[in-house]
Amino acid sequence: MPANSNAQAALEEVQSATAATKAQFEEALSEFKDRAAKVANETLRSLRSHAGPYVDDAGDKLSTAERYLVEKVQKQPLTTTLAALGVGVLVGLILAGGRSR
Repeated sequence: MPANSNAQAALEEVQSATAATKAQFEEALSEFKDRAAKVANETLRSLRSHAGPYVDDAGDKLSTAERYLVEKVQKQPLTTTLAALGVGVLVGLILAGGRSR
């Protein structure tokens, strides 16, 4: 029976080492998750602070372009309609030309 008790002791030792390794792994994984979350939050905060002015500027330019278009359409509706029609025809010709080849 000494061989059986030696095997039992070795098995218990392996199980104990496995449990300790599993606990260390879970602790390391938890630390990694915390660090990754901190880095992600810092990166997001940095992007928001750096991109904010560009987003605001783009919004202002879009509003200006919208006001310009509305004003032009109201002042010259026929000219604007013909210009839009011409652009549409050109785009249609370009797309149709690509299909026929």
